[in-house]
Amino acid sequence: MTEENQVKLTYSFSAKEIGLLAKFLREKETEIPHGLENFAKSIENSVYDSLTLDEVKRFYS
Repeated sequence: MTEENQVKLTYSFSAKEIGLLAKFLREKETEIPHGLENFAKSIENSVYDSLTLDEVKRFYS
């Protein structure tokens, strides 16, 4: 992608939005389009970084 075709998006997700995205992406992980793997991993890491292991287990169950 050339510089003139680049798109920049700045957005601050709320904790609720991160949680909803993480659950959605976990449920649809086999359907995530190629190229969005880093985005999905970043969302999941945000959840892991903000919760204890027990909270993560409850979050995803």
